[in-house]
Formats: sequence, C-alpha cells, structure tokens
Amino acid sequence: MELDVNFTYANGFNLPPFFSRDQVVIVRVDKDKKINTDGLQQVQNQYPLKFKCKGLDDFTFPIDPVISLGFKNVITRRTVSKGTKRGSVKERWTEDDVDITISGVFISNDDTYPVEVDKLRAFFQKHTAIDVVCTLLNERDITQIAIESINFPFTKGTNNQAFEIKAYSDDVFQLLIEG
Repeated sequence: MELDVNFTYANGFNLPPFFSRDQVVIVRVDKDKKINTDGLQQVQNQYPLKFKCKGLDDFTFPIDPVISLGFKNVITRRTVSKGTKRGSVKERWTEDDVDITISGVFISNDDTYPVEVDKLRAFFQKHTAIDVVCTLLNERDITQIAIESINFPFTKGTNNQAFEIKAYSDDVFQLLIEG
C-alpha cells in the first residue's frame, strides 16, 4: 500500500540554516515531491522552559532547548574484614542530585548578536538557586536548579549563538528541626 502524503517535520533547530525561530512547522509533501502549503500546522513550544529568580526578569527560552537528565544513587559501602564472601555491604542509599544539561541555540531575527545571551549570563552570575518552570522538569519534582557552568561555543553567523548549561537539581532542605 503506497501512501499519498508524507509528513516532514521542520523544527527550526537545524544548524545552519535556521528556518523558524519560535515554532515547529509541519509541512505536507505530496507524492510528487511537491511541498503543499495548504493548512500548515504550527505547534508552539512543546516544552517551554522559563527561569525565575528574585531580582531578575523572568526568562523564557525562545526556542525549546534540549534537556537531558541523569539520575544516580549515592551508596555507602563497607567492606567486611576477614569476610568469606566477595563484595561489600551496602549500608545506605540516597538519591543524588539530578545532573541536568540544557542545550540549544539563540537566534536573532536581524544581524545582531542575540540579547538572550546576556539575559542567561545574568542568571548564572546570580549565584543562587533558579526556579524553573517546565513540564519536563516539574513532573520529575525538579523546581529549582543550581547552575554549575554555561558554555557558548563558536556558532556560525553573527545572529546565532549556541549554548550549553550544566546544572544540578536543588531541593529545599529543612536543616533545623525543633524538638
């Protein structure tokens, strides 16, 4: 059975050229390989990411970044001296911070350097926990992050700048408990 229509997803995130700054566009291509522009669908950000911090304006990433999460346990191990069995006794488990990598690209509509770079650097320089609003993170109980590093690698074009953020989840602890 041959399909009459193929769908191509243009997410506006290809390097270079950049076709779309703020949306995902679904383009219909008919079986004669002609692009059909009738009834184009535009899907606004699927997992928008917003940073919030006291003293700074809220910052919503203009293009959905790629977010990677890494989970691990911290295990306290003890070896038994003169033991007859191989290995160690796992004494205690606790869940470590979530390793978070956020990467993407900022694109300016004109031939100027993206203003989002300085806005992002302001959050890095705040040296405090950043509130995050993102379904992908919030559904995994991540509401705050601590930014370890931000990289801005070489990106072709004066109006484009790639970025990569390394961060950890930051949970609120109650250290003093009244008895």
